[in-house]
Amino acid sequence: MKSSLLLTSLLLAASSLHAETNGSTEFLKTKYGMFVHYVWGGDQKKSLTVGRDGKPLASFDEFANAFDAPGFARDLEKWGVDYVIVTAWHYNINPLFPSATMKKWGLEHHSCKRDVLRDVITACKAKGIKVMFYTHPRDGHDLSPEDQVKTGWGGANGVDPDWARFDRRKWNDFTNELYQELVTRYGADIIGIYSDEGSAAGESYRVVDYPRLRRTVKSIQPDLHMLQNWYGTTYSLDGGCKEYSYWGEFADRNANAWPTWRMSVGTVMASNWYATKPAGENVVSFQPEGMFRYTIMQAGANTEGGGVIWAAGNYAGGGWETGVEEAMDRIASLVKPIAPSLKNVYPSVSYPTPGGFRLPDLNWGVATRSTDDSVEYLHVLNPPTDGSRVLTLPTPADGAKFEKAILLSDKKPVAMKQDESGLHLKLPEGGSWDKLDTVIALKLASDSPPRNLALWKAFRGSSYPDPVSKAASAYAFYAVDGDPSTAWSSRPDGVTEGNEPVPSDSKPSCQIDLGKSARLSRIEVLGSPGDGVGVSVSDISDFSKTKPLAVSKASAQPALDIKKAIYGKDGQVADVTEAVRKAVVSGSLSLKATNDLANGDPAPNQVKELRLEFTLDGKDEVRSVPEGESITLGECKPWIIDLPAGTTARFVRLERTQGGPPLQVNEIRAIGKFQ
Repeated sequence: MKSSLLLTSLLLAASSLHAETNGSTEFLKTKYGMFVHYVWGGDQKKSLTVGRDGKPLASFDEFANAFDAPGFARDLEKWGVDYVIVTAWHYNINPLFPSATMKKWGLEHHSCKRDVLRDVITACKAKGIKVMFYTHPRDGHDLSPEDQVKTGWGGANGVDPDWARFDRRKWNDFTNELYQELVTRYGADIIGIYSDEGSAAGESYRVVDYPRLRRTVKSIQPDLHMLQNWYGTTYSLDGGCKEYSYWGEFADRNANAWPTWRMSVGTVMASNWYATKPAGENVVSFQPEGMFRYTIMQAGANTEGGGVIWAAGNYAGGGWETGVEEAMDRIASLVKPIAPSLKNVYPSVSYPTPGGFRLPDLNWGVATRSTDDSVEYLHVLNPPTDGSRVLTLPTPADGAKFEKAILLSDKKPVAMKQDESGLHLKLPEGGSWDKLDTVIALKLASDSPPRNLALWKAFRGSSYPDPVSKAASAYAFYAVDGDPSTAWSSRPDGVTEGNEPVPSDSKPSCQIDLGKSARLSRIEVLGSPGDGVGVSVSDISDFSKTKPLAVSKASAQPALDIKKAIYGKDGQVADVTEAVRKAVVSGSLSLKATNDLANGDPAPNQVKELRLEFTLDGKDEVRSVPEGESITLGECKPWIIDLPAGTTARFVRLERTQGGPPLQVNEIRAIGKFQ
C-alpha cells in the first residue's frame, strides 16, 4: 500500500493503454442520457435493486448474473440516448466485477465472479452508446465496523467517518487502488467516471484527496471526463451534475418549473435511482412531453455537456419498472424526427440560453449547433400565439450569417431574411407550429465571421490547486467558459493538510481540444501568463512535432487593489472581499453582482447591491452596482498571437518554458473556422 508502488503500477498501466475516444470531448457533445443504478447492498441489505416481483436476490453472484446486458443495451438504443451512466459500485462498496483490490484489502465478500461492467460496455458499444461509470470515493459509512477498520474509515458517524479514528491516508490508499483497477480495466472503452459527492455540505475534501484521485485516473487515461454531483464544489474534477430526486425544482411535476443549467442535470424519473417497486405499479409521474421539452431546452443551455440524464433503475433479471419504458418510448418518438438537432451538438453561440431559465421564460425557444458549426438549429418551443407563421429573432450575438433555412422534420424550405434588424423566418404555406418543438435548421453562410472555437471545449491542465473549501474549488472549465472573471490556475507550491505530497508544478501547462481540426487565424490569452509562456498548436494531442508559435514577455498591468467588497441590503450583508479579489485579472475586474459572490443570499426577497472600495492606479474610489448588473474596473488586454496564414490544428497548448509561479488562465480563445 505504499504510494511509490501505486505510482509504479499506474505508469505501467498507462504505458499500455490508449483511450478509444477523448472522453471530455465526447461528453461535451452529449445532451440526452440515462442514469442507471444497479446496486448490491451487501450482507446487511442484499440487493437494493429488486427483481420484477419486488423482492431482493439472495447473493451477490446471483444478483450479478441476473443483469441482462443485451436487453439493457437494446432498450437504450430504442430510446435513442447518447450515453448511459452505470453503477461500478455504490452502497457498501460492492464492485460489479471480480475485484483484485477488494480481495487484497480483505473484503473478498464485496466482489462478484461475473464482469458485469465489461458486459455492459460490450453490449452498449455494439449499439453506439457511450458509457460512463458511477463510483463513490467516500462510501465508507455503509461498511460494516470490521470493514471500516480495514479501510481506515475508523467507524460510523453519519455520512462522515469517525474523525477520531479516521486514517485519511489509508482510506485514500484503498480508494485510489480501486479507481486504479477500474480505469486500468475499462478506461480505454468509456468516456468518463462519475464520482458521488456524498456530502450535501460540499466538504468531501475532508475525506478524499481529490488531487491524488485526479492523478490516479488521469495518469492512466488523461482524457476521461471526471464528473460529480454538484453541491457547490467540483474539487479538482472536470465538471458538475445538478442532482435531483423529486426535490428542489423537480418536486414540481410540471416541466414548466424546471430550470436550465450550464452543467448536466441528473434527475430521478422513476421510484428511485434504482428499481424498488414490483412490476404493475406505475412509478413515473412526469409527463413524457414535458420531459422531451426540458431535454431540448437544457440542450440549448448546457455548455458543460451531458444535457439531461434521466434516472431509472433496471430490474435484476431485465426490464424496467412500470411506466419507465412507456415514457422513454414516447420521448424517443419525439426525438427521432429532430435527432440531428439534439445529438452530437453544442449550445448555440448565436442565440445563447443562460442558466436558470424555465420554459415560460423563453421568448421563443433555444438553439443548438452542429459540432462542425455548419448548421444552427432553432427549437421553437414557444411559437407566436397570434396565429402568425412568422418568427422574428434578434441579430445573432456572434454576428453569424445564414444562407438557407428548412424545417428539420420534413425538409420543407422556410423563407428567410437576415438584415440589421434581425432574422426573419416564415413557415411554408399551410405550415403550422408544432406545439412541442418546431425545429428550423439554418445553414451557416461561407462568409460568416470566424468564431472562438475554444469556447466550451475540453480543457486539460497539468495540475490544480488543492481544494480546501467550496470557494477554492478547482474547475478546469473556467478557462473556456467565456467568463473573464473566472480562471483555471495551476497548483502552487505546498499542499493542503492531509493530502499526499507531490512535486511542485514548476513548468505548468494546459491545452484545449477543439474536437476536430480547424483553420485558425489567431489565439488570444486572457490572464496572467507572465514571462516565458509558449503557445503551440497541433493536430495531435501529444504535441510531439510542434514548436511554440510565440513566447510571452512580462508586461506592466494596471494597479488594482480591492480594499473592501460588501454585497447585500441594509444590515443584511456579506463580506465578499476575497471573492472579488479572486476575480481580478491582470489588474482589472469584470464581474456581475449575484448571490454567487456570497455563496448564498444574504438578503432574501430584496434587491441587493455590491459596494466596492478600491484603489486603481493610486487613486481611491468607491463604486456600487445593483444586483444582476455588471461592473468593470481597469482594462485587461488579452495577449494576442496572430497565426501564419493556412494554420490548421485541433489542439492548442500553453506551456511555461522555464520555472516560475503558477499559471493563471482566465480565457483561451482560438479564433477560426472548422474545415
